[in-house]
Amino acid sequence: MLIAIGTLDGIKINHEHFGHSKIYMIYEFDGKELIKKEERKNPYAETHLHAKVEEILEILGDCKIWVGKTMGKRSMKKLEELGYKPILINTTNINETLKKLKEKLQR
Repeated sequence: MLIAIGTLDGIKINHEHFGHSKIYMIYEFDGKELIKKEERKNPYAETHLHAKVEEILEILGDCKIWVGKTMGKRSMKKLEELGYKPILINTTNINETLKKLKEKLQR
């Protein structure tokens, strides 16, 4: 299962909305560990205040879980309706986020 984490710099979680992220860190969860696969640049980061769900789906459609510090309520609802799982994590550090995310996924 692929997971996308929104960030501005690859080190800290984006403190703004998920759609504002400049980079999406892509991880794969194998049931035990989170393995970093790649980074994907958000082409909409420079042209919008934040991208819409449909635009981000073009980039992250293969990622079933989207992780951020904040996301719009309507966007989260739409993602859930489409079979995706938005997760809000209250931390700014990628490593801390990965730790909390791993705990959540192993439950």
